[in-house]
Amino acid sequence: MLGVGEAASRGVRKGAVVEIDRAAEAVAEAVDMAEQMAGIPIDTVVVGIAGGHITSQNSRGVIAVAAGHREVRDQDVSRAIEAARAVSVPSERRIVHVLPQQFTIDGQQGVRDAVGMAGNRLEVDAHIVTGANTAIQNIVKVVHKAGLDVDDMVLQVLASAEAVVTEDEIERGVIVVDVGGGTSDVAVFSRGSIVHTGVIPVGGNHVTSDLAVGLRCDLDTAETVKRSYGHCLQLTLPADAEVTLTPMGYDEPVGVPQRFLAEIIGPRAREMASLVAAEIERAGPAALFPGGVVLTGGGALLRGFAEVVQQETDLPARVATPQGVHGMNDEIRGPHHATVVGLLRWGARSNRARKLPRSNGHTPSGPMAGARFGRWLRELF
Repeated sequence: MLGVGEAASRGVRKGAVVEIDRAAEAVAEAVDMAEQMAGIPIDTVVVGIAGGHITSQNSRGVIAVAAGHREVRDQDVSRAIEAARAVSVPSERRIVHVLPQQFTIDGQQGVRDAVGMAGNRLEVDAHIVTGANTAIQNIVKVVHKAGLDVDDMVLQVLASAEAVVTEDEIERGVIVVDVGGGTSDVAVFSRGSIVHTGVIPVGGNHVTSDLAVGLRCDLDTAETVKRSYGHCLQLTLPADAEVTLTPMGYDEPVGVPQRFLAEIIGPRAREMASLVAAEIERAGPAALFPGGVVLTGGGALLRGFAEVVQQETDLPARVATPQGVHGMNDEIRGPHHATVVGLLRWGARSNRARKLPRSNGHTPSGPMAGARFGRWLRELF
């Protein structure tokens, strides 16, 4: 990593753009900082997408292998994925990803890479992620207004997973939960493939709002208190531990027991954890995911949250940071930077795939690689 830029989020609420100009200013500010550090200009970006408008479903595509060939070629795989893509999607929505889960060749299931295998009938099971047209267009407008072009758009939790879990964990079965400010995004993997994605409409900002109400303070103070002293579990804190702050309407600072903070935070944390457990239940029995729950994103830094998730899901839970990041300070390696590290890897892999020779007609791809978004993205503008 050559450079990094960071700016306070502006003009975005719950993963959706609400003020294009303010959001564009934040993007331009962060990009300018990254350019100055790296010493090179930035023209295109890979963008993460999230929010309550994201939905997903599973689909199957079936084709006959091209006549005259005894083995599956890259073109056959592409046709099968296009067949899986042909699902009923409302006109106000667009497909963001078509993520192959497994292939079936002449009845043989569980094939990971079909290219080169002999067969006549090719089937693919795929996970399809869709987003609202308007939300996607607004994101692209923000990027354009900041003076950049969108090279690709990636579901944020998939990008985070790129940064914090290994292929072995994906093979065994693991759940990645990216706890953001307005939403928490869930991705469930089993047997080397993604099997479920979901968006929970609760995130770290809800905890901050609860504290602001309970402590009768402004949001900035509540956020500072949450980061410095917040905890989900009351009984783990000393009974005499206090934090000093000045509530609204008070002239003098007062001491507030840290256990009182946990009394406010705990119910919201349990709500978030129960919603995570519900998403896991939709994906299948917990026994399918021995890798447990991997928490990342800024909200995952809330003390005691991993323990609450473990209690609610009955699965091991841990907070994860991006792996294999070199050249940056420790701050960039925190859970709140997992998405951006994953986006870098996604973009780098896509670039390598475009440049590498197609020795057998097959483009290399990672376990979470899907159909590129840019094809229709360019058609929108």
